[in-house]
Order: sequence, then structure tokens, then C-alpha cells
Amino acid sequence: MMDISERALAKMIEAVNKHLPQRSRTLAEMLKERYPTIRARDGNEYLIERKELEFIAQYVDELDWNKFKIPIILEMCDVGGETLVYVRDKLHAEFIQKAFGYDRFVDDVLVLHMYEIQPIRRKLRTASQVLFKVMY
Repeated sequence: MMDISERALAKMIEAVNKHLPQRSRTLAEMLKERYPTIRARDGNEYLIERKELEFIAQYVDELDWNKFKIPIILEMCDVGGETLVYVRDKLHAEFIQKAFGYDRFVDDVLVLHMYEIQPIRRKLRTASQVLFKVMY
């Protein structure tokens, strides 16, 4: 059973993640739009820059554009006092491997260190989002 501090922490994490999308959209769908947007859980609509979508499309097989979800989710987790970033979506992980050269996989999950997400976030400022997760 969760105690008060765990419950408070869970509520805080939930509040921090309100920027995440209500539902993902596909790369194919967004490339067709002049001003592609995503509606977040907080109700706001966020513009995804076309140049970022076009960058992603260079590294993703066109046959997968209908399956490739936007935004790319970078899941930040505290593991034994160290912050690691997990990329659980297989297509997202393959894209990051091709575009940025990272290839540290554990059980089909791409595992990144904090310093490794900086180039990704710089290049994909609007097309990637960070999910905060606390593991007990």
C-alpha cells in the first residue's frame, strides 16, 4: 500500500507529465499537414516542426511511416541513484540508433545516459518528449 509520500510523489510525477500527448499521431499523417500539431493531456496543442519530421523521415523506412508514432518518447528513470533514459518503442529506438549512433540495448529497449539525450533533444525539440517515471 502506498504511503502519503509515495502518493504525493505519484501526483507530482503525473503533473510533470501533463505535456505528454493524449494520443500519438503517425509520421505519415503529420507529414501531410502544413502545421502538424499534437494535443497534450493538459489540453494545449503543440506545433511539431516540419523540419524535425523531415529529419526523422530520412532515417525511417517509408513503409514504416504509418506505424512511426510522434512524439518520440524518452522515458527518464532513476535507477539505483543514476538517471537513465529508456526508449521502449522499437521504431523510435531503431531511428535513434540510425540517426544518432546509440546502440546500447537491454531486452529490446534502447538505454541512454543523460548526456546522450542532449543531441536528440536539440535536433528534435518539438518531436521528442521526456516522460518522467519513478521506480521503487
